[in-house]
Amino acid sequence: MKARIFKRMMTGVLAAALVIAPTMSVSATTVTGSSTSTAEKVIASSTSEEVTTIAEIPTTSTVAGVKSTVAGTYLATSVNGTVVTTSQAAIAQGYGLTGAEKPYAKFMNMDAKKSYLAAAAIHAAAQAKGAVVGPMLNIELGKMSAGKYSLLPSEGAAIRLSLGIPKSFAQADAAYAVVCVRPGGVVTILEDVDTNPNTVTFDTTGGAGAYAMIKY
Repeated sequence: MKARIFKRMMTGVLAAALVIAPTMSVSATTVTGSSTSTAEKVIASSTSEEVTTIAEIPTTSTVAGVKSTVAGTYLATSVNGTVVTTSQAAIAQGYGLTGAEKPYAKFMNMDAKKSYLAAAAIHAAAQAKGAVVGPMLNIELGKMSAGKYSLLPSEGAAIRLSLGIPKSFAQADAAYAVVCVRPGGVVTILEDVDTNPNTVTFDTTGGAGAYAMIKY
């Protein structure tokens, strides 16, 4: 995996303040053969009240014609698609999953105001590389077992992800990478491993993190 540890910063504070969970609490039931669930309740918390709406929860996504190999909740709208490209079998083998355990991914837009320490770490890493920060995401790589969700360990085997570059952040002569901030304060720059000008493809590991696309 082409990644390097950039620096450890604000370890204790960042571990407590890094907001990995989405701003919406989602309960989704997958319908076999469908790319989205049936109508589900999405409870969005505002500063003054709770608002309940009905929404379609995407359970898969496509980037540059490639469909994600893993079921999940694909709610990140700040990029042009999000996918896991490592096969389910490879993830299961790399993390010792049993037959009843299935990989499950969560992609959500990151609220920089709530995750302000993670955002600060992302901007510091980008500045040191002379890069511009683009879309920020909360990404979780976990598993489902008997209807219960849990995170995969962050020390496991590499899992390849791909993000579609939004038109607003596209630049023909730019190089791209992804900054990852983990709970505990570890900041990593994950290099783009493919040559597709419309995507950023990188290797990461299980667990939760704040991720941001950067260009330089």
